This record gives sequence, C-alpha cells and structure tokens, in this order.
Amino acid sequence: MIYTHTIGRIGAKDCRVITGTHGTFMAVDIAVDDYSKGKQITTWVRVKSSKENHIRLAEYLTKGRMVLVEGTLTSSIWTDRNGENHIQHSIIADSIAFVNAGNKDATDTPATKARKAAKAEGEAPVPPADAPQDKSEDLPF
Repeated sequence: MIYTHTIGRIGAKDCRVITGTHGTFMAVDIAVDDYSKGKQITTWVRVKSSKENHIRLAEYLTKGRMVLVEGTLTSSIWTDRNGENHIQHSIIADSIAFVNAGNKDATDTPATKARKAAKAEGEAPVPPADAPQDKSEDLPF
C-alpha cells in the first residue's frame, strides 16, 4: 500500500457525487504539477471517497480550487477507443482539505511573482527555489 499526501488543483469538472449499486461516493480529478528540466509536468489523479463528510464537501470542490488529499494511491491501466493504453492514478481519500483559502496577492513571494510574470509573457515556467535539482550524474545506477 502506498499512502500519499498530494496537493493539486481541481481540473476541468467540478466534483461529482455518484450513487450506484455499491452506495454513494464522490469523485473529482485533480491536476498535480511538477517541474522537470525547466518544464512543467502535469499528472492527473482521480480522487474518490465514500465518506459522508467528503460527499457533503463535494459541492465546494469546484474547478480551480487547490486541495490537499491524503489517502491510498492506486493505479490501473485502461484502453481508449483507439486501442491506446493509459494509466489512471487514483487516491482513495482519507482526508481532503482546502489550500490557499486566503488572499492570493497578499501571500505572493518574489518567486511566485516571477512565475506569474513568466507565465504572462509566455515564457517557460520558473521552478520554485526549493525544488529538487536534477542531478542524474550523481546517481549510482
């Protein structure tokens, strides 16, 4: 079992509450961003939960909101209409919390302002100052 703490933004659709033969649960897709070699990489993760408080929280889990999700990570492979295989990462949530609920402009650091300026100018994103550096030459394998 892999237990994870993940921060991401709710993607293209708001949270959905689904009722089926196995009960009621909520599902939402979040975009988790990472930086590698000066490029932003986005990984999509499906978050699911059948906890009553998460189902009630679903109406507030709207597009663009940043959330912290804690839970068990799973992966599965699915095939699209064209016969291509894809990997779907999912988290069965134990905990869901909102991140950055305050005034965005008041908490901007110089690094955050630089990333916003670069994004506005269409340049490559600037990784955070505390991001791990790629030191592949230091790896023993």
